[in-house]
Amino acid sequence: MAWTSVPFDARAVGMLTVEEALARLAPGDQLGSVVFDCGDPDLTVAHEDGWFARELTDPAPAWLDVPGAGTFQLTHQAAKQLGSSARIPQRLQEFLPEAVLDDAVNFALRKGLGSKRALKLLTAGAGVSPGGAQVPLAVAQARDTITPFSDVRLLETVLQCVRAHFGDEAADTACVDFKFWRDLEHTSFRVVVPAVQTVLLGTDEEPDAWCYGIEVRNSLTALKQTTVSGYLFRFSTLAGCLDVEHASGGFPRRGSTPEGAFAWTAEACRDIFSGVESAFNGLQALVKQELAGDYSRVVRQLFKDNGVSKEQQLRVVSTLEDYEGQLTMYGLMNVGIEAANLPELGWRQATCLMLYGGDILHRGGGMCDGSLKRGCRRLLPEDWTRDEAE
Repeated sequence: MAWTSVPFDARAVGMLTVEEALARLAPGDQLGSVVFDCGDPDLTVAHEDGWFARELTDPAPAWLDVPGAGTFQLTHQAAKQLGSSARIPQRLQEFLPEAVLDDAVNFALRKGLGSKRALKLLTAGAGVSPGGAQVPLAVAQARDTITPFSDVRLLETVLQCVRAHFGDEAADTACVDFKFWRDLEHTSFRVVVPAVQTVLLGTDEEPDAWCYGIEVRNSLTALKQTTVSGYLFRFSTLAGCLDVEHASGGFPRRGSTPEGAFAWTAEACRDIFSGVESAFNGLQALVKQELAGDYSRVVRQLFKDNGVSKEQQLRVVSTLEDYEGQLTMYGLMNVGIEAANLPELGWRQATCLMLYGGDILHRGGGMCDGSLKRGCRRLLPEDWTRDEAE
């Protein structure tokens, strides 16, 4: 397929350069670790008032004494993860008085979890002890068997695959979407390749250019599986949708190695890139599909299937009510994915909106062939009723 050549100034619209993205991801590659066994009567956690009233990655007035390893200050996130390992829900941790929380976590570490359970602290930088002395800062707590997969290596692997599949120019002009999240529980970034682009015909934009890319989701503490999927990005609105037809599924962490994860990522990228033309054709097909009459049932179904929050549902519906001209499936998709650009959204909310867009592309763009592992469900027709179905 011949790509179009619409210019795209990534810097002017706030996209990240590859170097900037690598710098943001780099702290995750500099983690130390300490493994300790539960069941020791001298394991001691202590929380002070207001320990959770701060950003997740900020040091908190909370500490863990590990016999033989010393005292560790905990970040807000690490403290909550330790409480979760002690089987205390995170919302309940914030509700309990500090002394009660200390007793519950200490009981779990000393007796409740048993002596055969081992936990791992991931450390970075220095904190301070209750007495003001410098101590290691624990930024996360995970299972003892967890080996983090480098976010930096994952990004570098994607770029290597872009270069191998599309050439040097495509790789050299690639950038990273500003919809970018990284903490120790979740990382997600989207590599955008402006050189791999197409122009849609019959829309209100002139030219209406889209390009392809790759989304990677990872968890340094292995709370979620690493996933790779295709990503479609619109130049004019800086919005994007996930290509759910061309996606990897999750990489199993049990018994896996970082090198195995990077090799799997490269293979997933190669497979996904084989579907670029199909995805672009799907976008073009959406332009021609008009939505007549009451389309609210279709929208409700898309919200439900993709976990869109109530707040974002209201935002999308309000925008649709003010939509000018004939609404098409293409317009319906764009209204949702543009909402994902809002800076106040967390990664879950934004991802659900991008999945909403990808779901419309998959079902309405002629890509729904029943091959998805989770199954494909066609959109309900306008005159559908439950009584008729039964």
